[in-house]
Amino acid sequence: MHVVVIGCGVTGLTNTYLLLQNGHKVTLVSKWFPGDRSIEYASPFAGAHWRTMAPNNDLLLQKFDTVGYQKFLEFARTCPDETGVKTTPGIDYYDMLTPETENPWFKDVVENFSFVPANEFPYPEVKVGHRYTSLLINSPQYLTWLLRQVLAKGAQLKRQAVESIHDVFDDSVDTVMNCTGLGALSLGGVEDRNMFPTRGQTILVQASHIKPTITCIRNGTFTYLIPRADGTLILGGTSQPHDYNDQVDELTSQGILARTQDICPDLTKGQPLKVLRHNVGRRPTRQGGVRIENQVYSRSNGTPIMVTHAYGHGGFGYQSSWGAAEHAVALLEKGAVDKASKL
Repeated sequence: MHVVVIGCGVTGLTNTYLLLQNGHKVTLVSKWFPGDRSIEYASPFAGAHWRTMAPNNDLLLQKFDTVGYQKFLEFARTCPDETGVKTTPGIDYYDMLTPETENPWFKDVVENFSFVPANEFPYPEVKVGHRYTSLLINSPQYLTWLLRQVLAKGAQLKRQAVESIHDVFDDSVDTVMNCTGLGALSLGGVEDRNMFPTRGQTILVQASHIKPTITCIRNGTFTYLIPRADGTLILGGTSQPHDYNDQVDELTSQGILARTQDICPDLTKGQPLKVLRHNVGRRPTRQGGVRIENQVYSRSNGTPIMVTHAYGHGGFGYQSSWGAAEHAVALLEKGAVDKASKL
């Protein structure tokens, strides 16, 4: 089939990779490509490490994250320099006892899982901690690598601001995959009102001496340190739903610096941090969770064309990317077969 994929974030690129691998012709249409920087283009801003957010009772999201863990582990062991993916100790602290924190579903999926002893908790409010081998993804480098892979497999690129899903219903196109993320909110013919941005603010610093990735959820705040293979470190963060502000907030930055140094005293080593950049991004969040489903539209001549929607991954786009793409591509192919059988 000739498939048009709309959107060149981690979701669009991963779906394109699998479609090409399955023998389809793919045209990747997007306003933004790896190397571009825009508040509308979420993927390059991601801290991007593996820390599941799938609850114990959601088997589909668990599958997405399990596939992602295995895939990124493979990259870290076979081509870390090319992909920007590496393994590192991961430590997560929580101030609430829930089924997910007391008996996490992923403890038999990740390598080297253990509970953190209470005497190592950074705050009195912390009630439980997990330690395991996590995976770090240098998002700009990884996106560029993915783009090279799909080009090598024959993907065609088209830079275009798609205003309506109908804009890509060319007669030469068999089916469409919609990977527009937050753009699905305003995309004509889709206009998914369940989509909203979750604002994230982070700081990129030079700190090659920090090896583990640390996350702490405490008193409603979300603090994390995510090292990258190039010696830089992402400090975060915020999680502000329905917030479109694209400007760096200085008080937020000060709070991030204070909290990250609090949970990782080795961060500064008594020296001022070398701040490289302040980042603001919008996670493409969806009320009701990620949307992966087929929908039949009509071309201008009245003939049907199927669209597979694959968007709304929120803050788990990278870690779920390979599992979600497997699911979406299988759904697209099944929908095409079902459609053909009715003709």
